[in-house]
Amino acid sequence: MNDSPQTRKPKAIALYHDMRVEEDFAKCATRLFAILKKAAETSPGAPRHLYLDIQGHRDAAGDYDADAREIVREFLLGFLGPYLTEISTPLYQVKNPEPQREDVPDVLNIRDPDEEHAYDHRRLPVRNRESRPDGRRSRPPVRAIADYLGLDEPICLICWQAPVERAHVVPESLGGSNDVRNFALLCPRHHREAPDVADAEAFWSWVDYACERDGHMKWEGVEPEMLAKAENLGLRIETSGPVRGSLRHFGRVRDELVRHYGWTPEDFTGGYHWGALMEEFHTVMEAATSTHFNVAKKASTEAWALEVARRRLRDGAAVHEAADDLPTVSSRPSAELAERTVRKSPGSGGAQSLADAARRADIAMEAAALVRDLIGSAGVSSAEEVLRGIKEEVADRTAQFERLADELMGHTLCRHCGHAIARIGDAAWRHSAAAPMSRGCRAASFDRDGTWDDSLDRAWKASPPKTYR
Repeated sequence: MNDSPQTRKPKAIALYHDMRVEEDFAKCATRLFAILKKAAETSPGAPRHLYLDIQGHRDAAGDYDADAREIVREFLLGFLGPYLTEISTPLYQVKNPEPQREDVPDVLNIRDPDEEHAYDHRRLPVRNRESRPDGRRSRPPVRAIADYLGLDEPICLICWQAPVERAHVVPESLGGSNDVRNFALLCPRHHREAPDVADAEAFWSWVDYACERDGHMKWEGVEPEMLAKAENLGLRIETSGPVRGSLRHFGRVRDELVRHYGWTPEDFTGGYHWGALMEEFHTVMEAATSTHFNVAKKASTEAWALEVARRRLRDGAAVHEAADDLPTVSSRPSAELAERTVRKSPGSGGAQSLADAARRADIAMEAAALVRDLIGSAGVSSAEEVLRGIKEEVADRTAQFERLADELMGHTLCRHCGHAIARIGDAAWRHSAAAPMSRGCRAASFDRDGTWDDSLDRAWKASPPKTYR
């Protein structure tokens, strides 16, 4: 006797996801949750078996990296496990000892208080995925990169086309290594579009975005019969994508800002903040982007820089507002110059006095900021008296620093490169800032960390500016 549809036991459902190398924890977790949510809605009660593959995501020891381990151990086993019957991953295969739950949450909220997976746009460091690169000097072969990416043959990650080129995730000019984990395989077209930035996760995020934007290109050249068979099996294949018109450069930048970073029309309205945004944008461009293929700047590179500039302004607004009423000391060239002089000329008493005064003023300002934060968060009215006194101390110590700087420091111009130079007391003349190297300047010799390199110093003495002419 055949079972009726009402009494027939639901079939099991196989859920599959490939954690591609371009996916970080947040993207992979969001997609896994969407797959589970869809299965629970379309086939409630059916046993759900989840199969996860992981491509790339390896650390220096060859083990799975933090994102992959967190997906398997924390997210799958700890969060999604109760809503599944079985989980199969490269690390574990686990069966749920309890009955599968059907009360799947409506929304997935991912909170990352430590910002482990986020680029620290406030500091603009070089952020590689491989925290401990292998230090190789030559680029790895294409076959090795394909194996790391989980590709059966060397094809473009985005469009599955060949031939391919080896694309640095973080360019060598920005500190990227020749570790196999710092490479992607891209066709010439997508290689010329990929961003050249200091953030590895931003590169992989762009690859993920480009895979969705140009996913239809993967099926170019496939026989129609093959496509028909795939569709008969229930596979949904997009063979056409959005029209990508021949936009001008900023049109392409705007398109990426909207589609990749979620900018709204209000973000393009300009206004009083636009000048600050553009100034910050140029800071990011100079500090954390590179050039490639003789192209000064790509649309994807500029879009990333604009997004980082927006975040820097947004996150820095509260800090700047809180510090508006306090003077600044540590950012003065004289304070930095004093620190360098003390390191290179320990016997300079004037430089030591100036550096000590700068430190005392900095400590006072930090104390004032701390007290003000306490007032704002805890509403301690009695702390206002303390804050008033500390502000007076800040003013006194800052004035002392400025007075010492005026008394101890001499300023002039370098006779070789024209940049500002200064000396503290009887110490040697130094460039006030790490100026760009000039062909005719024998004095502007700095180490990579910006400190003065005495071994390259020349035996010369600065004269008043009038003798330079």
